[in-house]
Amino acid sequence: MTDFNQNIDFKSPITTTYKGKELKLYHCYLYQGPVTMQALPFGGIQSLFDYNLIIFTKSGFITCDEVEYDGIAMKTKDFVKKYQNELLNMVLPHE
Repeated sequence: MTDFNQNIDFKSPITTTYKGKELKLYHCYLYQGPVTMQALPFGGIQSLFDYNLIIFTKSGFITCDEVEYDGIAMKTKDFVKKYQNELLNMVLPHE
């Protein structure tokens, strides 16, 4: 599992869990868009602006293009649309 308190390796998928199931984030990069909330613990979802996952990490705010959740691959925007009511201010586990 990814420790969001450490610097993120953007060359590898980021692995965490969501609701007890494995969540992998692919093609991650630093997010350069608007930031509406500043104070979240590492691993927290910052915003769902324009259907992006925006995750606060030691490396900064990151986002990704694709996810794999519970073995099902999908575009990030599709994942966020499906789970948007549950994702706001979600805190991802980290070790």
